[in-house]
Formats: sequence, structure tokens, C-alpha cells
Amino acid sequence: MRVILYTGKGGVGKTTVSAATAVACAARGRRTIVLSTDAAHSLADLFEQKIGPEPVRITKNLYACEVEVYHELAKNWGAIRAYIKHFLASRGYGDVIADELSVMPGMEDLFSLLRLLEIEESGEYDTAVIDCAPTGATLQLLGFTDVFEWYMSRFFDLERRLVRAIRPMAERVIKAPLPGDEVFGQVEQLYRRMVLIKALLTDPNRASVRLVLNPEKMVIAESRRAYTCLGLYGYPVDAVVINRRLPPEVDGYLAEWLGIQQKHLDVIQHSFAPLPLLSCRLFPREMTGLKAVEAVAAEIFAQYEPDQVLFARTPFELEAKNGLYEMRLYLPGVSKKEIQLFVKDGELIVNAAGFRRHFLLPRQLNGYIVAKARLEGDQFNILFAKDSA
Repeated sequence: MRVILYTGKGGVGKTTVSAATAVACAARGRRTIVLSTDAAHSLADLFEQKIGPEPVRITKNLYACEVEVYHELAKNWGAIRAYIKHFLASRGYGDVIADELSVMPGMEDLFSLLRLLEIEESGEYDTAVIDCAPTGATLQLLGFTDVFEWYMSRFFDLERRLVRAIRPMAERVIKAPLPGDEVFGQVEQLYRRMVLIKALLTDPNRASVRLVLNPEKMVIAESRRAYTCLGLYGYPVDAVVINRRLPPEVDGYLAEWLGIQQKHLDVIQHSFAPLPLLSCRLFPREMTGLKAVEAVAAEIFAQYEPDQVLFARTPFELEAKNGLYEMRLYLPGVSKKEIQLFVKDGELIVNAAGFRRHFLLPRQLNGYIVAKARLEGDQFNILFAKDSA
């Protein structure tokens, strides 16, 4: 199944672009679903029909779904949430506060994305288009899998064994419940699902992220940061969609805006090259309803197939070379002074433009150290050599 994720600053038109992509795919005979993972759903308003947590048919080959967060929470977080609420209640917190604190920030987005894995496993669709939350929430979500992986590899098994050993005595001393096997089992199951969804979303042959932006200074700046972060975490970006571009025939009152947008378009071209730039003009009316979305789709994909891989580049590679190992990390839009590199206890930590990623180094790098690191254009190369050498 081909997966396309759209993200961008709030208000740039991600939902419209996502729906237009899905409509274009369906029109070409692909069985397509458009899925909203944003808590503030707007697919129903766009298509002007009721859409719920289960797929709803919009037209031939096209289905839409707005993920119901609380349903997904109950399915993926039920036992863990019940334990947290029980623990907090034992410490004197009221039911309402305990209920609120039992869900960590960002978990709703995570469970919404796990719904995508169920859709992929069902085999019912050829293409899935994801209308993601605004950029900040999406980046936090995509980076969460690395944090979870770090915890699971270092502390989970130890913590599970420790709790089993000390539970009878500890619960009497602290007068509070400790997590049982059901809780640890759900954490482990959640981790396995997260590994699968990350494998899907970082495979450039199956998944792509596309950035939606408007030709405005602050929107471009946020999109550039997102592009860097996506490269750092290994998520392939294959296109940028410039939405609400003023048409040349606009003059008079908006003439100055035309000039400003043209300058921003030059910046976009420079900032995101060699990514393909797709474009959609600002229409003279609100684009809601299926016919309107079809018009948007026709404009965006006048030159491209909607679900083809528009730009193929693997953001992360590790290759053996003459007894050495070279790691290549695609980091667009950063300068040498914005990168920091740390190695400790089999873990590589890279800071790039304010974002941080922890790499758990593979076993074949045991006994290797970083011999050299350099930034060449948009590619950060790290060379590992044997410690004895």
C-alpha cells in the first residue's frame, strides 16, 4: 500500500490538499482512503457529508475516515491508563484529575497513526492519504518512536523483572499499586506496533511525507525546520505543495502581495531544491464539496501522478567500506555550526538545528569509534573505524 502524509503549519490547507490527492488517486482507479489524524477534524466539512471513525464511501474507489481518539486510546492504552488512574487515585487525586493525567501529551496523535497500520494490514486499499496534525505535533509524534525505542532497549525488561520481585513488599511500604503483567504486556504490544509503523513510514518505496505551505515568510521558515527534522529522523520527503498561490491576473489592491509572493517563491525554490514543487492557486471561492476538491486535484496534479514517488532519496544509510563503516544522514537546510555529535555507550546522538535524535548503533559497530564526521552539502557523513586502529 502506498502511503502519503501531508503536514505543515496550521491553516495552510493540508486537509484540502490531502483530500484532493485522494480524489485524484481514486479517479485513476486506485482504492483509496483519506485518513484524518488531526484532533480538529475537517474532512466532513470539506466533503460536506458525515464522516466518522469507520471508513465512509465518498465516491467510487474513495473512502474517508476521521479517527476517533478515545476509541483508539481505549484499544491501545486501556490497561496502562487504568493503572495510572488507579495509582493517582491512591495518592489522593480526584477522578477528574486522574483521568486527565492518565493520557500523556501527544498520545492521541500516536494512536491515530497506529490506525494506519490496521488499514495497511487489512489489504483493502492501494493508497492511503494521511491528513496530519500541524507540523509541531507531527514532528513530536514521529520522534516519539525513537524515545520509546531507547526506553525499551535499556530499561523495560529490567523494570519488569524488578517490579515482579519487589511488588509484595513495595506495595505495603508505599501503599500504592505497582503495574502488573497486563500493563507491561500492553506497553510491549504498543512498542511492537510502533516499530512496524515506523518501518512503514521510513520506507521510501512505500511512504512519503509532503510539506504543504503558503508563500509566506513564517510558514516557509517552519516548513524548512520540518524538512530538516524529517531528514534527521529518516522520514522521506518527496514534494512540497505551494497552496493558495495568487494568480497573475490579480492586480490593483493585491498587486503588492503578488510581488511579495514572488520573492517568497524564489526562497521556496532555493530552500527545497531538488524536491518537486506542486502548486495550487487561490481560488475565488471556498473549495468545499466533491466537485470543488476535484478542481483542486486537477490543478495540483496537472504534471504528476498523485501517488507516484515524486523524489526518491533514502534519508539514512549505513554502508561497509574496506573495514570501515560510513553512515550517511540527509540533513537539508543546516549549516556546519548547527550540528553537534556525541557518542556514548553504543549510542550516537546528533543535534541538528535544534532537533535531537538518538541512534542505537547496530551490533556490527561494537568496538568502532567515530573517526571522522563532515557535512557535504545536505549530507552529513560519519565514518566509523575500529577502536584499535
